[in-house]
Amino acid sequence: MASCHSRSCPRRNRHPELSVRLTALTGTRVRYVDLATQELRESLVRHAGMPDWLADHVTEIQQLAKARPERPTGTVADLLGRPPRTLHAFLQEHRADFRR
Repeated sequence: MASCHSRSCPRRNRHPELSVRLTALTGTRVRYVDLATQELRESLVRHAGMPDWLADHVTEIQQLAKARPERPTGTVADLLGRPPRTLHAFLQEHRADFRR
């Protein structure tokens, strides 16, 4: 029988924290800017070259994530049978990818 699992981890990593960690990892300043929905949409279309339909989809997901943030759970550990990697461990494992 199939089942559905919420895939959040035991700790929530916030965007400002991620920008600080990426700055430390790469030596290049990384900023998180919380844009209003319309500003985000316009930036995705104008600067990222995203088609309108995809920019609409991304901003809808962003709005949903802000309105109903996922709560940390132990589901990933339960499914893997081991603790999930931490954000720090993931960034260290992929540090070369972030320095390109």
